[in-house]
Amino acid sequence: MPTFFRWVPKDHAEEALASGLVSHNGSAMWIFSMDKGYRPSMVKGRILLAFDLTDPAATNITTKKHMDFENPEFGGENKHPWMIIVKNNEPGAYGIGRYRQATTNFHTKSRYATKMEVAKALGVSEMEVGDAYRPAGGWGR
Repeated sequence: MPTFFRWVPKDHAEEALASGLVSHNGSAMWIFSMDKGYRPSMVKGRILLAFDLTDPAATNITTKKHMDFENPEFGGENKHPWMIIVKNNEPGAYGIGRYRQATTNFHTKSRYATKMEVAKALGVSEMEVGDAYRPAGGWGR
């Protein structure tokens, strides 16, 4: 089961976890795979959520109906609600269009990331992961 991740503000982590792979504002839901090397840099004051997707759902996200962010016809996330937005400078990051989120969410298990996953996302050892990154409910399993 492939896993994707998303950093969310600590104050909204519980709500984001309950919502799963659905954006709170109707725009694209950005997630990333740690297998491709890209790591978002905005992590302070955030909690890492993990999304375990079925193999077909992961294949769908990583290979079907992509729209390149750099394409001159892009025009913004809201113009492509059925697409997956990709960026050449962020390999492994995927912006799931709002109309694809609910369907994908049926094939997703949302959870808090484990301490090991947080360490990998931060590029540090587990011992270096501070309590600021631990969710209120404890580390994921």
